[in-house]
Amino acid sequence: MACVETDELVEAGVDRVLTQYRESPKLLHMIRTYMRKVEEVYSAICDLPSLFDLNTAVGDQLTLIGKRMGFPRCHCVCDVQPVFGFKCDGFATDRPIVGFCEGGSWSGCGEDGISEICITDDEMYRKLLISRSYQMQSRYSIADLTAALQTIYGSSARVMAARHGRVVLAPFRPLTSAETAILQIVPRVLPIAPGIVTRWHFGTFKVFGFGEGWGGFCEDWEPEGLALATENGDVLVTEDGEEISSGPLTRGADWLCQIDVKPYSC
Repeated sequence: MACVETDELVEAGVDRVLTQYRESPKLLHMIRTYMRKVEEVYSAICDLPSLFDLNTAVGDQLTLIGKRMGFPRCHCVCDVQPVFGFKCDGFATDRPIVGFCEGGSWSGCGEDGISEICITDDEMYRKLLISRSYQMQSRYSIADLTAALQTIYGSSARVMAARHGRVVLAPFRPLTSAETAILQIVPRVLPIAPGIVTRWHFGTFKVFGFGEGWGGFCEDWEPEGLALATENGDVLVTEDGEEISSGPLTRGADWLCQIDVKPYSC
């Protein structure tokens, strides 16, 4: 309800006085006096609901909304022990891969711990709460899951597969460091039906498969080609100063990788 103008609430109360009592100025004065006190209270709180709109609330208001929705800003997550190894471009891993001088351990030898992560960015927190609203309403359809996923990651996000008690989700774009940091808690707000497990695909190129939207063994990768360069990164040019291009490039589509981000365990 919109806030009323000054004296509007007061006069609305006076209008309810029976006709036979309207000749009593003292009674009307008393009614107006008490109604003005009511109006002062109403004016102080009339815009309160707008401060707790999920789409516009910020700061403490958004924090309170999250608490009422059962999803506070801070959550327990796994503090995963880095391991020695070699990174393979294009493939996600379930734990950080580091070198010998970066404080890692051999796989299976280190102990994982528990730490706390807090979502301080209002816009990121808002997106998670909107997804949580789908979950609270038990909206478990693929369309609703896709809508919730795209609220968090944008229009590129999609459900890659859904069968045999498992859904494979894909942001289908590179994640920021902040998004990667909270990846373990994202499945906790998605509208996933009880008993259904989630897996994640983090590729950004076409995925191998059959039918519309899937890729094959030879797909356009760099239609315009790439500039050729030396080992030092110097771009090769012709005598006229034009860059030398490799010409159109193709590559095979990615396999559908199904990564478990372990939302409730390490």
